[in-house]
Amino acid sequence: MPSSGLANYDIGEVIGAGTVGTIYAAIHRETGEKVAIKKLHAGVSQDPLIRARFKRETVVMERLRHPNIIRSMGGGEENGQLFYVMELLDGGTVKDLLQTKRVLRWPVVVEIARQICSALQFAHNHGVIHRDLKPSNLFLTREAEVKLGDFGIARDLQGSDITSSGMTVGTHAYMAPEQITGDANVSGKADLYSLGCCLFEMLVGRTPFQGDHFAQLFEQHLRKPAPTIIDLVPTCPPELSEVISKLLAKSPEDRPFNARQVQASMLQLDESIECLEEGKPQEDDVSAADTTLRGNKLLQQEIEQQFGIHSREIGWKKIAIILVVLATLIVLAITLLR
Repeated sequence: MPSSGLANYDIGEVIGAGTVGTIYAAIHRETGEKVAIKKLHAGVSQDPLIRARFKRETVVMERLRHPNIIRSMGGGEENGQLFYVMELLDGGTVKDLLQTKRVLRWPVVVEIARQICSALQFAHNHGVIHRDLKPSNLFLTREAEVKLGDFGIARDLQGSDITSSGMTVGTHAYMAPEQITGDANVSGKADLYSLGCCLFEMLVGRTPFQGDHFAQLFEQHLRKPAPTIIDLVPTCPPELSEVISKLLAKSPEDRPFNARQVQASMLQLDESIECLEEGKPQEDDVSAADTTLRGNKLLQQEIEQQFGIHSREIGWKKIAIILVVLATLIVLAITLLR
């Protein structure tokens, strides 16, 4: 592994920014390896709590080595600047897909859920609760790998809890009821609730609960039953709709036992797949393995289309610039000939 010191990297463009940190593309000067570097914002770098959370995130990322979790390459502090280095992904996020597509086809959602459940189970087995699962933290590669990232407010059960007792942390639209109430015994089942919110949004095009401010959202998370997916998306397999309803149960005890159980449900989906290519008949007797394979291929297609659209837009911009330059040169030539 290359050295993770900041001086060993050429820092490039900003590729992401949050409330406490900015992520840059970078290249290792000796190996040429492309990476992403997250730096703590200077404006909050003296806040003890934020510094502690950033350091905790670095430790957690280094401990979690899993194909569906963003790989960490270490970090530290140089000249008062906290940072850590991680792998650079090239497929955007699930949020990016939703902004373009609005909704995703159910086999794609099953595939995303399968991969994220693998990451969640691994994290939970190692005493880490993410606490901020949402589409913008589900990163993608061009090969349709889904990777969980941003452990900035994760709870590490192997260390002391940085979050004060009774404090609410998370993103309002995806927070489990026990996160909202500041339950000191919040478990991995809070991540399962957030996963349910994410899967709901991927299929329906909105989160389960809507509100103008956090108080309205909190009230619904705590007391209002979530809509049933199959009532809103009739093409969704009943099994998938049922799993999401269980994930969105108000009480942690009523949710699936763990992420592995949810993953198994995704793998066992053997409902006849509705034909997704227009004009072809519906397929029957499709195995769970075929469903997963199809979902992976469809996810890869979605990602390719996302970047294909972007590439075409860039291409047209380049053509427009070339035409303007050519027109200018022609005008100048005509002027000189006169």
